[in-house]
Amino acid sequence: MTAGDGGDALPPPPAAVWAAIYLGVAAATLPAVLPVMVGVFAERFGYGVAGGGMIASMNMGGILVGSLFCPIIATRLSWAAMVRVGLAVMIAGNLLTMLDGHYAYVAATRILSGLGEGVVGGICYAAMGRAARPGRAISLYLAGQSIVGMVGLGSFGWIAASFGWQWLFLALSAIALPGFWLARPIGAAQRRERDGARPLRLGGDRLAIGALAAILAYFIGMASLWPFLERIGVGKGLGAAPIAFALSVSAFGGLAGSLAASALAERMPQRAGLLVGAAILACGVVALTLPIGAAGFVAAICLFTFAWPFQYAFKFGLLASVDRGGRMVALTPAITGAGLTIGPAVGGILLQYLGLGAVGAFCLGCVAVAVAGALWVRARAAG
Repeated sequence: MTAGDGGDALPPPPAAVWAAIYLGVAAATLPAVLPVMVGVFAERFGYGVAGGGMIASMNMGGILVGSLFCPIIATRLSWAAMVRVGLAVMIAGNLLTMLDGHYAYVAATRILSGLGEGVVGGICYAAMGRAARPGRAISLYLAGQSIVGMVGLGSFGWIAASFGWQWLFLALSAIALPGFWLARPIGAAQRRERDGARPLRLGGDRLAIGALAAILAYFIGMASLWPFLERIGVGKGLGAAPIAFALSVSAFGGLAGSLAASALAERMPQRAGLLVGAAILACGVVALTLPIGAAGFVAAICLFTFAWPFQYAFKFGLLASVDRGGRMVALTPAITGAGLTIGPAVGGILLQYLGLGAVGAFCLGCVAVAVAGALWVRARAAG
């Protein structure tokens, strides 16, 4: 047993894990279709691009705060109660958004909805972390998120144009409604220690913090390059059609990476999975820096999007193995959100002032640090 297991309880039943996967995807629907939602706030609400982006940022900030509070609240409430409260707050925020178009009001309702999304997401991550095969659980979650993103990005804009933007928030609420019923099986995933609340395990908590730090470094690196793939294509002289095609195909690369990880995460050794994922990513990033045509650009970003969920599954599996109590795992949405906030800011500066090579080097450097950190945690846990 690894440090920090607290392993005196059986893994949750499969129904609890599948409920957490569904509800985690439902809570992350808005981030998955964020480009469409920014367009809605910019055009339908009349806020402009900057205003729409700020509203989206506030929504993501609410998610970050909710996920940060999740481990604290979880010591006082049952998971089932937290899920139901979080869903009620999330849906209330969506419905209240439909009532008024003033900027400050909409900003407040999106922060409110984000708080609920963050709490629900944190509980779902904690439940997936306690699964018998956490790497497979997170891979299936990422695959579901990819599918929602592909469907939502293709349909939500049409829904807003055909029926009105209000239907988007009704759809977001409808997707979350089954969660009130699924809260009960998710509650079954909550560990009940033999002696009450789990005491502080300094060694195990240190390893969990190390695993979270590795995930943070990983997401900073990946997010430093990912938002600029379209700009990179333009810089290579590619037209709008080839770039759009490449970005569309890359979504299938991410889905393939998620499915591959779901099949291999619990069969392939963690060390091998981390190194294979890093090698695939390096091939994609290096290819992006070379003078390649449209076909090469498609292949490069598909390698990039394939590697992202593939390697992340092994990192999450490692975190779950050293934090079987789930307290630190519940912080995962906050950590990934922080990485997705820091990465683009650093990547944009590097791309503008130093060029693509600097961004690629930063991305691979962060990933190398993340892999080294994960391998260190794994070695300490095994020892």
